[in-house]
Amino acid sequence: MRFDELLDNYPAPFFVIKPIYGENEEMIDFRYEFINDAFARFLGKTKNELLHNTFVSVFGNNFEKDWMLFFDRVVKNKTFISETRFTGVISRTVVIESFYIKPNLCANFIRDYFATNNGDSSNNRVNTDVLRKAYYDYMTNFYNINYLNEHENLIVNSKNIGLVYLDINNLKKTNNEEGHRAGDRLILKFTNFIRNNFSGNDFFRLGGDEFLVIVMGLNEKQFEELCLDVKAELDSSNLASIGYSFYESISDVSECIKDVGLKMEIHKKEMKKRNAKK
Repeated sequence: MRFDELLDNYPAPFFVIKPIYGENEEMIDFRYEFINDAFARFLGKTKNELLHNTFVSVFGNNFEKDWMLFFDRVVKNKTFISETRFTGVISRTVVIESFYIKPNLCANFIRDYFATNNGDSSNNRVNTDVLRKAYYDYMTNFYNINYLNEHENLIVNSKNIGLVYLDINNLKKTNNEEGHRAGDRLILKFTNFIRNNFSGNDFFRLGGDEFLVIVMGLNEKQFEELCLDVKAELDSSNLASIGYSFYESISDVSECIKDVGLKMEIHKKEMKKRNAKK
């Protein structure tokens, strides 16, 4: 696995910026050179909206000079700084670790944050480890059903969304005949398949063998082509069954997930019939 792929799957928000300087060598903006999935979700944006774009082009004139001075200090002094800072863009106070990596590049981890609207962090600290246990599946490092249930508004407030429901084939049989370690290996093999085919999107483990992918940043034709390619691979490997739909908008998340789940069941029955004839 490449280092950037490792960081992309890291649960804490991580991003790399390149400063943009104006007259008198004053930092006036910065460009996002790398972001991981967790950072995009943290800001409520897609990776396509952020990557290789500047702060000002994404957030407008919500300019935060203190942050520019902070990043500028890291880059010019070639140093590491850990601070607790408030950002008005998302109305949160964050614990950020920022460090110089090479000329004009600054890498950053957000370790903790405080859910607050005024910069007052007292009694509002949310520990990253606690969040991870509450919202992530320990085996796959995917989001779990708790995160999905508590953040449905992120889906409802979005446009042009693709939902993909996937179910591993023969997991119960593998557990029974080869043992749970073999079953775990099958699960991890499938999660790698999901990451490789739906890179840059949000992944959820709904249950033991059931998974959901939320795809954004594609139009309907692109989404259909992607899912058809994935379905062809699954038909060939018999690794899992798939159901999917594209929505211009979603008002009832549960009903839409139920809909793609039913489509997945249809595909699973088709696969069983086809395999029974072999």
